[in-house]
Amino acid sequence: MKKLKYLLPAFFAFALLFISCEKEDDADPEPEQIEVNEESIIPSSNMGRPNNYLGCIEISSRITTISVWDHGTVDGDIVSIIANGNTIIDEQTLNGPSDPISVDYDFGYNGYNYVTLYAHNLGDIPPNTCTVAINGVEFVLEANLDANGAVDVIVQGYGVDCSNSGGNGGGGGGGNGGGSNKGDVKFWTNQDFGCGSISVELNGIGTSTISRYYPGSTPNCDPDGGGGNFNDVPAGTYTYTASCQGYQWNGSVTVTEDSCFTMQLTL
Repeated sequence: MKKLKYLLPAFFAFALLFISCEKEDDADPEPEQIEVNEESIIPSSNMGRPNNYLGCIEISSRITTISVWDHGTVDGDIVSIIANGNTIIDEQTLNGPSDPISVDYDFGYNGYNYVTLYAHNLGDIPPNTCTVAINGVEFVLEANLDANGAVDVIVQGYGVDCSNSGGNGGGGGGGNGGGSNKGDVKFWTNQDFGCGSISVELNGIGTSTISRYYPGSTPNCDPDGGGGNFNDVPAGTYTYTASCQGYQWNGSVTVTEDSCFTMQLTL
């Protein structure tokens, strides 16, 4: 009986310990923390040149097909494309939209990622420009031999979007320096398409009518009475539509700070 008296407390202590351990085993595990880039990760430079911030796009899936072609006139532009520090297109000559360079790429970060254009030359018509399509989302990148062009690429679904984008790059396009944070765009043609005046709408900015063409050389962005001008436009990427009798164009242009972007409409 005395032995039982001493064994009972030990038994109850063991039982309590067992029940406590069982409850701990049944507890829900801590949710796994998901790392999200909530700010731009564009570096100050790539391949020895500063990065100019050119805008932001959002994509619904990190698994992508990236297609690149010469923007406007095919003029021999040679480019490298860098995504999150990885060179995914290496010193390739660009053709037109019917013959793009395409690669598959997995944007590995939640939230902010980035893409940069490095120019190996200026082509026949400076600067070096290319149209990039990521899963069908098109935008334009521009670079020269002094600076790259970079955009934020945000994978959606992690509580961040382009509304707070501004880039951390070291170039002049970020809007954080002493510049105007505005630029100019000129839409133009090098021939008469026989369809009358061309109406151009820049989304969120306004409309302009092209009433003349420039057969000899690329115009600048100074208003010259020929139309197609959008001046003092806040830096960023904009979609556009243009039309005349029987023809229509659409796409996007990127406005950079204190610069002139010329967009040639071709057939």
